[in-house]
Amino acid sequence: MNRRQHDGAWVRNVALMWVSQLFVMSGFDAAMPFIPQLLRDNFGMIEQGERGVCVSIFTFVGALAYAVFCPIWGTLSDRLGVKIMLLRGTFLTAVFFPMMGYVTQPWMLIGLRGITAACAGTTAASNILLVKTVPDERQGFALGLLGTAVWGGAVLGQMIGGVVVDLYGYKVTFWACGVLYLFAGVCCLFAKDAPKVAAAKPPPKTQAAAIRRYRRGVLPLFTFGVWVMLVLIFVYSLVRRFEVPYFSMLVELITGPEKAAFWTGIIGAATCVGAVLSGVVIGYLADRWRPQTIIVPSLVLAVITLVITALTGDLLVMGVSRTLMFFFAGSLYPVLQKLLSAITPPRKRGKVFGWSSTFGNAGIMMSTVFSGWTIFLFGTRGVFLAAALLTAALIPAVLWGLRAVKEHPGYSAGASRTEKGK
Repeated sequence: MNRRQHDGAWVRNVALMWVSQLFVMSGFDAAMPFIPQLLRDNFGMIEQGERGVCVSIFTFVGALAYAVFCPIWGTLSDRLGVKIMLLRGTFLTAVFFPMMGYVTQPWMLIGLRGITAACAGTTAASNILLVKTVPDERQGFALGLLGTAVWGGAVLGQMIGGVVVDLYGYKVTFWACGVLYLFAGVCCLFAKDAPKVAAAKPPPKTQAAAIRRYRRGVLPLFTFGVWVMLVLIFVYSLVRRFEVPYFSMLVELITGPEKAAFWTGIIGAATCVGAVLSGVVIGYLADRWRPQTIIVPSLVLAVITLVITALTGDLLVMGVSRTLMFFFAGSLYPVLQKLLSAITPPRKRGKVFGWSSTFGNAGIMMSTVFSGWTIFLFGTRGVFLAAALLTAALIPAVLWGLRAVKEHPGYSAGASRTEKGK
């Protein structure tokens, strides 16, 4: 493949994955933020503590299934191709999602959530396709741009879900989710799969020794730097998802139950705009600035806006603070993805990014356990205050992890232009 063809292929893949993930996240967020209202309206769960625990179990099962199957899909993408994994995830999820509209018991809803999560993995597969086909010097931009589709889809999905749930109910909403996943699968049909990567030359003896040191045991044969990044992704996911499943319950405390779904959709869409802007701005800066320059001030501001969200009783103040929080807190993920790609050989990126999804969902699983107990003991606002404390604790953890990764033999491959010039 010559240079011009190569450029055309990766640009086309970025465009198609952007549109596909826009549909995927629209389908997902058209329903998921409104599960607390569904439990109240369809199954009579009124008490906040009981409903919060059920939401936690629902989220936990989905994260568990996703975490178990993502490494399998990631490894298969290295062997069979990423495109087939994208088609599997989108079309199977399009079949199972509408079934949620016909459940008669909470356990049935939870079981179907596990099935859809096991079949999915499209976001991870999209990341894998991009890190395998996009030139290294453009990956920060490409992954940040893909993040705008994820959050842009969340904007569209929450607007659709808020209106459709309010006007037509949950059954029609779940059917809309399935149709959106179907459109996402059609986009994947036109993507160009990543070419097979030949085995790399053996590393220098000193680097090989450093790598072999961390290749013992039954776990995957990853280097120390990769393991540090996976742990950071785990911690980040635990912290960032801590309060997310309960946002509609916080809205309900201010607006009352009648219009909670509608305003959850509107505010959720506005907050996702902040995440879209974060993906563009931070993805661009990740190719140019040191990670610490981006992450530390962003997380400090995220803590402040989380506290405001937790304490306010005004819907407008909540919407503004929540939007700003998503902008600031979204800064970390594209940086982590960029660094993880930089220290991973191209031929192993499918497997590594599959495991990164597993670690991310393991973090979500642990988040649901702790947040479920928190909402049961301290109420809805207590969950948001706890999320602020955890975000503050994330700052020193990330700084330590970045220092450890910088010492990794392959770190220079992912250094920003600013760092390389120093």
